[in-house]
Amino acid sequence: MKIASSTIIKMCFVVLWSITATSCATLFSGLKADIFIDGDIDEPVTISSSAATYEDVTLPTVVEVKRRQLNGQHIQISSEHHTFDDIVLEKTLNEWALIGALTYGVPLCIDLLTNAVSKPKYNQFLITPLESIAAADSLDVTLPRSVVPSSALDFTTKNRLRSQRWYEKYPRHEINVTLGIGHHQADHLSKQFVDDILPNYHMEEEVAEECGIYIDTHLTRKIEYHYRLNRKWDVGALLAWGISSDDYTDEYYYMNVQHKDDFPGFYNKGSHESKSFTFAPSIRYSWYEMGACRIYSRAALGIMRDHLTFDMNQWIQNGPTTSYSYKETEKHFEKTKWRMAYQLSPLGMSVGAGPVRLLAELGYGCLGVFNIGLGICF
Repeated sequence: MKIASSTIIKMCFVVLWSITATSCATLFSGLKADIFIDGDIDEPVTISSSAATYEDVTLPTVVEVKRRQLNGQHIQISSEHHTFDDIVLEKTLNEWALIGALTYGVPLCIDLLTNAVSKPKYNQFLITPLESIAAADSLDVTLPRSVVPSSALDFTTKNRLRSQRWYEKYPRHEINVTLGIGHHQADHLSKQFVDDILPNYHMEEEVAEECGIYIDTHLTRKIEYHYRLNRKWDVGALLAWGISSDDYTDEYYYMNVQHKDDFPGFYNKGSHESKSFTFAPSIRYSWYEMGACRIYSRAALGIMRDHLTFDMNQWIQNGPTTSYSYKETEKHFEKTKWRMAYQLSPLGMSVGAGPVRLLAELGYGCLGVFNIGLGICF
């Protein structure tokens, strides 16, 4: 119960820290905004915005614009046989920024820096070639231009256009496998289990040193599926298998020169192994994505089964003049524990422009501290 309470406290602290350190508008609205463009055009058009250039697209479509310097920003449209007026954007207040300011105030400065406090006043436009200005006049007599704000697209059409654009830019599905190393969520329970056994048999951990460096390693293998909802969020689930082991020996070791005459010489040798299995739904949020590089954070919450074993053998020295020994007794300790599993990774990176990506994560929980592996996106 204490372990579960401690875990919940840690998670609450991280969530509260994230809320106070992250701006609401920037988090939910992003650094770019969507603009929907429709028109009765019988040929593909090229659209240039502050975020990208979209070539040979058919209408209706959706394009992205940067939120920086949103007011007065131009979107240029051209085609082989027609010319068009530029779409000139206007800005208005983003409601997410108001909510963030009323809730906790301080991170509003981040929204101001990213201009997430603003959103386009109109995010949907109807365009008509300049040669057909009369058609535009018939749509709205107060705006005799080739570009007018419009509300012709329904909610379903907007979602379809967003989905098409996101699917073109970002693969929807990802399957990845990784190997994690370092301190693991299950290590605390393992330490408690071992500490209850060692004092009774006068054993201590065997420390393996190489070049003066000692590394206590927990290995975790993970397979995961994620589905990308939009540019920022994706959801999925992971399966992980973790394992760690340690060796222990009697702190008063008879089998050495100092105690060669102390016989019969009893001494204990033990080994501990922890095997964990985890299933956890997971969410990821992308903070930055440009070209082949993506930076994200992860949170996962699920269930873990931890199986702990400790095997101890007691040996006896055969005599004072020989190093021959034989096994006297064997003891086996075992424990299985179900518990809440979690993983919090503030920094994750995906690198690769093709279907195969290289993944790396830093965090803490059921996947260990450092994870590296490969993902396949489609």
